[in-house]
Amino acid sequence: MIVTTFTQSAKDYENFAVWDVEDMDAFFGGSDVLSEIFENDYKMPSAEYKLKREEILDTDIEVMSKLLDQVGDKHFYIFTLHDSNHLELIQMQENKVMNFGMDIQGINGDRVYIIMMDKKETQIPSFQH
Repeated sequence: MIVTTFTQSAKDYENFAVWDVEDMDAFFGGSDVLSEIFENDYKMPSAEYKLKREEILDTDIEVMSKLLDQVGDKHFYIFTLHDSNHLELIQMQENKVMNFGMDIQGINGDRVYIIMMDKKETQIPSFQH
């Protein structure tokens, strides 16, 4: 599932990891589930992505977002150099709200980055007498 308001909701997640995605081959290689979802949505094997790229109207990031949004057990926040999501993460790092385990400002301009995380279990208060 795609997270859209990371600053406000970061406290609701745990087990953060930053995935540096070099290209679409690396993206599809990250999980068989992504290839399976792609095949269902775009009616072609992910191995044909580069070959049939002109037939796909979505940008690479749109494809990634659509596929990741269908992964139910993980949450994702996608960013690229200097996009609004990246600027939000820089501010969080500078304000020491979050440590990403890397200098979030020093990312590569020709890559896509994805923060992967798990939603924290919601604790239901128990009332004891």
